[in-house]
Amino acid sequence: MSADPKSYNKPQRNMLLETDVNGLAQAVVTLTQEVWVLNDRQMVTEAVLAKHGIDIAEEVDTFTPDEALQSKLDERSRAIMQRVFNSLGGISSDE
Repeated sequence: MSADPKSYNKPQRNMLLETDVNGLAQAVVTLTQEVWVLNDRQMVTEAVLAKHGIDIAEEVDTFTPDEALQSKLDERSRAIMQRVFNSLGGISSDE
């Protein structure tokens, strides 16, 4: 006889408690800030390059990073994720 999935497929607690709302709100703000910074920098970069006759949109879309750049991308990704998780946990960030 197999076990009923409903008997063990329950989280230890509700995923979002009332006490988590502030941390969640801060995480959303943190993510929004990160997305805006990326959007802003990308738009500025493309505008500056276009001003000099360089259209990079297609090349960016098809670019594959080398090992060194991928390492930097991974590091930055981890840093952003840590900031978000810290916000969710109510831990202030020094960035």
